[in-house]
Amino acid sequence: MEIDYSNLTSEKITDFHCLETFCSGVEAMDKFIQGDFRMSVENHYCSAYGVWYKDELVAIYALSFDSLDLDSDDKEELETGMSTTGMPDIDWNYKETFYAKPRYPALDIAYLAVRKEYRGNRVGQSIVELIAERARTQSFAGCQFLTVEALATNEYSAVGFYQRCGFTANEVRKPYKDTLRMFRTLYAEEEYVDE
Repeated sequence: MEIDYSNLTSEKITDFHCLETFCSGVEAMDKFIQGDFRMSVENHYCSAYGVWYKDELVAIYALSFDSLDLDSDDKEELETGMSTTGMPDIDWNYKETFYAKPRYPALDIAYLAVRKEYRGNRVGQSIVELIAERARTQSFAGCQFLTVEALATNEYSAVGFYQRCGFTANEVRKPYKDTLRMFRTLYAEEEYVDE
């Protein structure tokens, strides 16, 4: 299916009835979207957005404020450019202060799902880039990183998707956890290029 990305529009979801027939093809995600997703929004856990293409809801995503804790290994990989997410673009005279901080302001992609029929068409990657651009241009609060708890179950794993979007793991995969915490630098010295 060929998609004209200039025709994708994103709006805050105010009427949750549009989610009743939404199907990403990932059973656990669909059950959540049609169940507790609305409660997460109504109880201020996140803000929900829909992405429409030619008047059809093709994807949803939700955002939350977050903070990112980086251990000494993460910081060293960022500082040396070894991290796949890119070295933060910060002034040389601020680097010592930056790397001494215990945590960093971030915007969390709380949820992201693409309608089954549109998966594999770079809609999800377009949404991640839209979120990154909005995070960089907003002036409400400081924001250095995007974060996500990437779904990683036997049924479905989003880890590879987020890696292709420039994210790197922030933890070692834990067998008792069905997600993997990942992060992406918003202001990288060199823009991430998907190969």
